[in-house]
Amino acid sequence: MGRPVTRQRHIARGDADVSREWQEPSEDDSVECHLQRERMGGLLCTAAKRRGRYSTDEVSIAMCFNCPAGKVYREVGCSSVTPELRVAQAAPRNLMTVLSLFCHVRKRSTTLDHCLTCDLVPAETTRQLVTATRGLFESHGFYAAYQALEEVREAIRDGDNEHAITRSVACLESVMRVCHEKLNESLPTRRQVTDLWRSTRSILRFDAAEDFEPVLGVLNSLGGVVTNLGGVRNALSDAHGRGVDPPVVSQATAELALNTAMTLSTMLVRRYIEMQEGGDGND
Repeated sequence: MGRPVTRQRHIARGDADVSREWQEPSEDDSVECHLQRERMGGLLCTAAKRRGRYSTDEVSIAMCFNCPAGKVYREVGCSSVTPELRVAQAAPRNLMTVLSLFCHVRKRSTTLDHCLTCDLVPAETTRQLVTATRGLFESHGFYAAYQALEEVREAIRDGDNEHAITRSVACLESVMRVCHEKLNESLPTRRQVTDLWRSTRSILRFDAAEDFEPVLGVLNSLGGVVTNLGGVRNALSDAHGRGVDPPVVSQATAELALNTAMTLSTMLVRRYIEMQEGGDGND
């Protein structure tokens, strides 16, 4: 038995307007996409612009499953491709028209076939870490960090590696600031990333938690990691502006900064959650 199908209108890569049957996903098929936003009872697509009376940004699972940009995200692991698409309100189901795909790294139109052979895609581990960390921020109210992480993702998508480093460190700083605010603790007088780290480590009582005793050496080493991460931002990012001859920053370096900042951020947020749930090691 094949999957059920849905009639939809589809235009891709400048082809003539054609209708085709789109497959309905099964329960085991992923419809995940970087352009999705959840809403009560359904999905929204950030690429679908509401223009005119009958346009909408509400999409169905079948649309997301068949959208070429979603396929690039799931099959290639790349969030650098966005579609030009329109969703029109119609009965009994909305209709989606995909006009083109655009690659923000290559600055030109693209296709799924080309993306499958591209070697500019961020590592799968990076994509998974961003997705997991974004969900952690959103579910526990770290909204400033969430916004900074969105900017990192967009910077890497657009090939702006300098700005990706800037916002990666800003994301970590936001996590530490939010921890202070949520725990009603004063920020340190000096608010450099290293000072924020020392203060955050103190208010989250890492040293007092019994289960952290075996890893205190690692925690001590992380202080050096934070210091060096701040140094990378000062030397390679656009945090302090760009000169006539800015440094050339590789994608690998940008991903290193992102992964380091997200790993540290995840540890801090999870420690904050443990304290809120009473597992602070001081009972």
